[in-house]
Amino acid sequence: MTGKIIVGADEAGRGLIIGPMIIGACAVDESVMKEFKLLGIKDSKKYSSRTKLKMHAEMIKEKALAWSIKVLTAKDLNNYNKNGLTMDEAEAYAFFRALENINEKVGKIDTFQVDNFQAVKLLRKLLKQNSQLKDTKLVVSIRAETKYIAVSAGSILARDKALSELLKIKQHYGDFGSGSTSDKRTINWLTNYFQKYGSWPADIVRTYWKTIEEIEERVTR
Repeated sequence: MTGKIIVGADEAGRGLIIGPMIIGACAVDESVMKEFKLLGIKDSKKYSSRTKLKMHAEMIKEKALAWSIKVLTAKDLNNYNKNGLTMDEAEAYAFFRALENINEKVGKIDTFQVDNFQAVKLLRKLLKQNSQLKDTKLVVSIRAETKYIAVSAGSILARDKALSELLKIKQHYGDFGSGSTSDKRTINWLTNYFQKYGSWPADIVRTYWKTIEEIEERVTR
C-alpha cells in the first residue's frame, strides 16, 4: 500500500421492483488508482458491453486493496419497509457494513466516497460510533461515480453483481424484462403473475412499491 487509503461505494438496482439492491465498495491507494485509470475503469452506466463490465469487475477484485459487495434482497427490503426503515436508511446501513468489512482487511481508511443520498446523517452517525472508522472522512457528492475512480470501481462491482442476480431470477421465473417500474414487459409479467397466483413471490418482488398496489387493484377489480 502506498499512501492514504480511499474507499468508494455505489449501489445498483435501487429503483427496481424485481430483484435486489446491491452495494459495491472498493479500497484503493494512489498506485491502484493509477492502475484503474490505465485500465479505463469508469462509471458502470457507461458500459454497453456486459462482457467488458464483467471483465473489469474481475480486474477490480484482483487489483483492489480490498472490496466488498452487500446484497439486499427484495425480501430484506420488504422487511425493512415493514419496520419503518426507508430505502435511504437501508442504503446507509449497507454502505456502513461494506466499509466495516473492508476496514477489517486493510486497517485505517482515510476517506469514504459515496454518491449523494438522503440518509447521509445516519451514515455519519454510524461512522462516528465506530472506533475504527470515526476519523474516516466522508465525502458525499452528486454523481460521485463519475468523479472518483474508487466509486466508479464500486459501481462496477455493484452492477455486475446485480446483473448476475437478475439472471438467476430469470432462469427460475422467466424473462420479466429489466425489473423496472417503467418497463412494460416487467409490468405485464407482474400482472400475469398476480392473475395466476393471487400473491407475490416475496423473495424477488418489492411489494412496497405503489405499482404493486395498482396491479392488485386492476386484477381484483
